[in-house]
Amino acid sequence: MVLLAGATVGGALTGPAHAQSTETGISGMPEVIDADVLKFGTQRVILWAIDAPEVPQTCQLDGRLWGCHDVAFRHLQLLAGRGEVTCTYKGEPDPFGRRYGICESGGQDLNAEMVKAGLALPFHEQSEEYDAAMADAIAAGVGLWQVGVNFEEPWVFRRRETPGGYR
Repeated sequence: MVLLAGATVGGALTGPAHAQSTETGISGMPEVIDADVLKFGTQRVILWAIDAPEVPQTCQLDGRLWGCHDVAFRHLQLLAGRGEVTCTYKGEPDPFGRRYGICESGGQDLNAEMVKAGLALPFHEQSEEYDAAMADAIAAGVGLWQVGVNFEEPWVFRRRETPGGYR
């Protein structure tokens, strides 16, 4: 079950990240700094075409507060902590110089895995490529799609709560 993904991942994700960067992408052992953002040294990579719950955002599960961001964050730590991560840059950097990317580890598309786990949503302003993964999550009733979960789309929350709506 997705909720069990909160197991502690070793300290490797909190230490300095070793990275090799090219014009088309970056690889190494990143630090997970948000539920949809990785950091390789000084370069932040926002996962392309997905959007996960924000830090101050809460959801409800059976009428009680549920830390959906925390669960999503820990799941990305688990996925990124399995080995070297390679991100292929997509689109142009944001106004802060952060890159967007499709990130893989061990042959798995981390962006797709976050959506399949129901812990991120496809971000249609960038692409609709993760709609099938969301359909799988809905069918499986996992993450944000569990029975009894009430949530707000992360981009709606962010645009209301964050100046400029930036991640």
